[in-house]
Amino acid sequence: MSLLGSPSRAVLLALASVLAPVVALSAQTALPTPAALAARHDSLVGGRAALEGSRSMRMVGTLAVTAMGLEAPLEILKVKPNRYLFRAQLGPMGELLSGYDGEHAWAIQPGMAPTLVTGAEGKLIADQADFYADLHDLARFDKVETVDQTTFEGRPTYRVRMTRPTGEILTEYFDAETGLSAGVSASVTGPMGAMELVSVFQGYQRFGGVLRPTRTIQRNPQFETLLTISSIEFDGVSEEAVAMPVAVRALIPPR
Repeated sequence: MSLLGSPSRAVLLALASVLAPVVALSAQTALPTPAALAARHDSLVGGRAALEGSRSMRMVGTLAVTAMGLEAPLEILKVKPNRYLFRAQLGPMGELLSGYDGEHAWAIQPGMAPTLVTGAEGKLIADQADFYADLHDLARFDKVETVDQTTFEGRPTYRVRMTRPTGEILTEYFDAETGLSAGVSASVTGPMGAMELVSVFQGYQRFGGVLRPTRTIQRNPQFETLLTISSIEFDGVSEEAVAMPVAVRALIPPR
């Protein structure tokens, strides 16, 4: 008897017609959604509830640039809703500052004049200034999708691609085992042209009710930096401490 005409062939065809939609659906839902991944991470780090009762935070640690043999003390200040100051003391080189006043991003680098930071770089500073920056607001993006499961820094992760209204793409990697964000990557156009920036988050520890990485490795095509956080203090930062320097404010065109 020909296999095409056998009862077994008929059964296989029938099973195929029944199971095909199920298999297809399974393939479509095998990867967790961006919303599920973001919600899991946010819950693990404490969520908005862990920050609602605080008005400000001060993070203290070090900034290291291995290629330069540099290690400098750093301080990151935040005041609700989006006032921000980053300060690193670079010894004889001077002080590295950047910040956001709720409207303008700015920077002061050793040996360079103060500047207002605009474009993608300014957006990165503004995003970091958000008091809830470590949490996710997927509504800010036009499109979010879980691309695949991949390896990031030696860890199994889910790769999520997020597209801003401007067309810029941010990629975040969620650890498949811990559920925490393992890092992000983005292409940023600055004075030196387009470059790929990668941040790696390691050593999560709890400070009060907040869980956050104590080590952040930042890579660009030129060099790598390591930000280490040793302590976080809540509600000890004044408005004056995050005020925009006079030299930067002078750069803002009058309205």
